[in-house]
Amino acid sequence: MKPLSGHRSEILFQLAPRNLMQPATALWRVYEIEAVQQHVNFRGRVLDLGCGDGSLSRVVFGAEAGGCTLVGIEPDSGDAERARRAALYQTVHHASGASIPETDGSFDMVFSNSVLEHIREIEQVLSEVGRVLKPGGKFILTVPSDGFQDCLAGGLLMRALARRRGETTTQAIDRRLQHHRYWSAEEWHRALDPVKLRIEAAHRYFPRQAVQSWERISNWTGGLAFELFQRSSETRALQRKMRLDVIDALVPTQIRWRALKWILGTSLGTPAEISPGEPSGGLLVVAEKY
Repeated sequence: MKPLSGHRSEILFQLAPRNLMQPATALWRVYEIEAVQQHVNFRGRVLDLGCGDGSLSRVVFGAEAGGCTLVGIEPDSGDAERARRAALYQTVHHASGASIPETDGSFDMVFSNSVLEHIREIEQVLSEVGRVLKPGGKFILTVPSDGFQDCLAGGLLMRALARRRGETTTQAIDRRLQHHRYWSAEEWHRALDPVKLRIEAAHRYFPRQAVQSWERISNWTGGLAFELFQRSSETRALQRKMRLDVIDALVPTQIRWRALKWILGTSLGTPAEISPGEPSGGLLVVAEKY
C-alpha cells in the first residue's frame, strides 16, 4: 500500500485550476484521489478509460505520469483533443469504451475514475477491459457506492423542486448526475467474473458527513443551475454552455485554491475512516485478470 502523497489541501491545490466553479465536484475528487493514492500503485502501460480532458489524471498520476505509459480513451471529441494537448498521454483515442482500438492483452492496468456509473449498457465495456488487459493485469475503478443514496440528507430546495416535477430527491440527483447504477462489491464481482476479472480488494471512501457537505454545496451550485437553466441537458453540456472553463481560467490558481478552501471549509477535514455498518459515498475496486 502506498502512503498518501500529500495533504488534502495539496490535492485541492492541484484540482483548483479547473474546479473553482464546481466546488462540490472538487470536494468529491479530493476524497476520491486520496483513496486512489492510498491503495493503488500504478505501473507499466495504463489505459485511462474515460480520460476526459486529462486534467484529473494529471492530479492522479502527476505531471510525469508517475513513470507509467498512459493511453487515454474518451468518447467526447472536444475532451479527447484537449487530452492530446495535455502532453500526458502517449496516445488518446477518440472512441467508446465498448470498442477499444487496442490489441488483446496490451495493458498492465486499466483505470476508470467515476466513469462506469454513467454508462447505461456496461457489459460490452467490461468485456473490452477484460480483453485488453494482460493476464495478471489490474482493473482499477472508482464509482459511487451502493450506500451513496443512504448518505444523502435531502435538502429542502431540491426536495421542493423535485416534488414539482413528480420526482424524489434521489431521482432528481440521478437525473442530473446521469447515474445509472449503485452497485455493491458483490454486484461488481458478478459483473466482472464473466470477463475473467476477479476482485482483489474493495475500499470504501467518501464518508457520510462529507457526502452531505457535497450534497449541500452541489444543490446550491450545479443543482440549482441545472434545474433553472437546462434540465434536459447533460451536466457537461450545461457547464460548457455557461462557459465555466473560461471563467475558471481568468482567476489565478492561488486565488482559486483559497476560494475553494473557504467554500469547502471543514468539509475537507472529515476523517477518511468509515465505521463498519456506516454507508459510504464511494467505492474503489481493484480487480485482477485471471
